[in-house]
Amino acid sequence: MIKQFLSILILLLWVITSSAQIVSIDKRRTKNPNKGFQGDINLGLNFVHTNTDLLQLSSRFKLQYNDNDNTYLFSSDIGYSRVNDENNVNNGGLMFKYNYWVPDKIIIAEAFYQYSYNRVKKLQHRHILGGGPRFNIADREKFNLFLVAYTIYLNELFENDTYQRRKSLVKFSSMFSMDWQMSPNAKLGHTTYYEPDYSDPADFRIWSETRLNFKITKKFAFDLFVRFDYDNLVPPDVDPLFYTVNNSFTLKF
Repeated sequence: MIKQFLSILILLLWVITSSAQIVSIDKRRTKNPNKGFQGDINLGLNFVHTNTDLLQLSSRFKLQYNDNDNTYLFSSDIGYSRVNDENNVNNGGLMFKYNYWVPDKIIIAEAFYQYSYNRVKKLQHRHILGGGPRFNIADREKFNLFLVAYTIYLNELFENDTYQRRKSLVKFSSMFSMDWQMSPNAKLGHTTYYEPDYSDPADFRIWSETRLNFKITKKFAFDLFVRFDYDNLVPPDVDPLFYTVNNSFTLKF
């Protein structure tokens, strides 16, 4: 089964990187006791008409494999927009993550690799390789809470016609994550990352995501998704705060 998972992962990586539609990704590991493959596909579409016609399309894909105390996760995002007749792939991302569930402990070992870019932010690339412990503070049937402390290697490049900032360093990152099953058909999830550069206090990132999920059938659901991304050190003509509100449907398998 591991060989099948790796074959699928390599194929997906080839397809995504060949189309160059990759970006920032959040934590998508889900604790599910069932062994084998799990996953979901999420598609969102927004249309806005004012002085211009704005079409926004989002796509997220997750494939996870559980094997006893091990979890392997591949996740990808694509963000596409069209304003009148102008097309633009604003952002996209991919991530591979590995978890080892320490038996009967509150600590989970994690390691991951992430690649992202964002044309609007002038981010040409961001590679992150890291790992660390995930502390399982609360893990109940209807509520769970995690705190994570990562050590990461970061390589990123912001660049436009008049500005360039390149960084390559080891730094720290922390994460708070919770999920609350409010009712059999409604679930609230939230994740916040804080990523400072202690050698350069002006350089820090805060990334936050909140998702409200309403189950329509066993495998089909509606999602309301809100995301904030604040980068304190960006090119002069780029807004440091980005936010997204998205309505979408999810099919699980």
